[in-house]
Amino acid sequence: MATQPPKDDASKLPLPEQIAETLAFVQGDSKGTRSESIDATPHATVDDSARSSLRKRPSLIGQSFDDLEILEEIGRGGMGVVYKARQKSLDRLVAVKLLLAELAHDETRLARFHAEARASAALEHRNIIQVYQVGECAFGHYFAMEYIDGQSLESLIQKGKIKLPSAVALTMVLAEAMHYAHAQGIVHRDLKPANILVDRNLRPVIMDFGIAKRVDGPSGLTQFGVIMGTPAYMAPEQAGATPEKVGPHSDIYALGAILYTMLTGRPPFEGNDPLRIVLKVIGPDLPPPVRSLQPHVPEKLERICAKCMAKEPAERYADGRSLAQELRPVHRRLTHKQADSTVTRRQSGRTMRQARASVLLEAADTGKKIRISHAVAIVGRTSECDIVLRAADVSKQHCRIVVAEEQVMVEDLGSANGTFVNGEPIQRAHLKDGDRLGIANYEFVVRVANP
Repeated sequence: MATQPPKDDASKLPLPEQIAETLAFVQGDSKGTRSESIDATPHATVDDSARSSLRKRPSLIGQSFDDLEILEEIGRGGMGVVYKARQKSLDRLVAVKLLLAELAHDETRLARFHAEARASAALEHRNIIQVYQVGECAFGHYFAMEYIDGQSLESLIQKGKIKLPSAVALTMVLAEAMHYAHAQGIVHRDLKPANILVDRNLRPVIMDFGIAKRVDGPSGLTQFGVIMGTPAYMAPEQAGATPEKVGPHSDIYALGAILYTMLTGRPPFEGNDPLRIVLKVIGPDLPPPVRSLQPHVPEKLERICAKCMAKEPAERYADGRSLAQELRPVHRRLTHKQADSTVTRRQSGRTMRQARASVLLEAADTGKKIRISHAVAIVGRTSECDIVLRAADVSKQHCRIVVAEEQVMVEDLGSANGTFVNGEPIQRAHLKDGDRLGIANYEFVVRVANP
C-alpha cells in the first residue's frame, strides 16, 4: 500500500439548533475517523457528484504525461485518485495525486488541493511526505510525491500489529516531526492513523496536509462557520465554537488521541454518528482512562496520554519536542523490560523462544563495546539519548538504530556531519554483521548475532 488520498465527502447533515451557528457535519462513518467538513449551512443538501465522477473516470493505467508514467491505482477518495507511477527522467517510483477534472472549477477544492501540495513541499523532514512536482495535464491538476511502500498506521492498529514499545516509539517520532512542522509555521489539523504511513523500514510518514493552516494567520480556506477535520481526533477548540484558536496545541491533542488509539485499539471518543462524537469532544466528559481498557499500560504513559488530550490547550504539552522528551524514559523502561524478559509461545507442543537480534557496536580505535539493548536506540550527544557520544561534531540526536527479530536498521536524523555505512553516507540502511558504522568522526564495527 502507498500514499492514500484524503477522504473529503460532500453529503451534509444539519445540526441541532443550539450549535447550528457553528457546526454541521458532512455525513461520515460511525466511528468519526474520516475527515469531515463541518459546515454551518442550515439546509445543506447531499451532493454525490464527486463520488459518481470517480466511478466514471476511465482508467489511466499505462498513460503518460509530463515526466510520469502511470502504473497502477493505489487509492481514491472524494477529491481524486492516487496512482503509483514512474518518474521517467530519474527512473524512480512516485505517487501521483490527481484532482478530479470535475472539481477543477471548484475554487475551494482546487485551492485546498494546491494548499496541500504547497504545505508538504515547504517541509523537508524524513517523517513528512515529500512533494516533488506540481502541474496540470490533460487529465487535470496533479502533484507527484514520495512513494511509500508500506501500510497505514490505521491498518496496523486494526491488525493488532502495534505493541506497547512501538506505540511509544512511533509517537516520539511523530511528535518530533510535528515540532519541526510547527517551527516552520504549519499546523496539520487532521492528524490521525489513516494519515500516517509506516514503511518497510519502520519509518512513519505524515501525509495529507490538505487542511493545514499557517500558525501566524487564519487559513484562507476556512470559511465562517466551517471547521475541517476528523471528529475522533479533533481538539475541542477545533470541534467547537472557537476554530480561530486552533494552533500547534491542537496537533498535540491529535497526537495524544493517536497514542490512545494505539494503546487501546479504539479512538478516545466513539458514537453512532459524527455529531455525537463532536459533542463528546467539546463536552466536559473525558475519554475512558487508558488503563481501564488496557490495565498493562504503565500509569506514567496513561498520564502522558491524558495530558495531551486535556480540554484546555494550556494544560497540554507546550510542543512536540516536550512530548517526545517525556516519552523517552518511558520507552527506555519498556524496552529494558522487554529485553530482560523471555517471551515464549506454544507451537506444536514445544516452547519457542522469541528474541531480537543481539547488537554490539565496537569502537574501531579503542575496541570499546556498546551493547544496544533497546528496540529503538537514539544516538547523539545529549544525555536524553540512549547512546551518548559527547563530541561537538555529533548532533544532539544524530541517528537511530532499530533492532527487530530479522533485521537491524540505522537512520540518520538530519545530522550535520552525517551517518555512514562502510564509508557511504546514508539516510537509511540495513546493518549486517561486520559493517562499519560511521557517526560523524566516530567509527564502529557492527556485531550482529541473530536469535
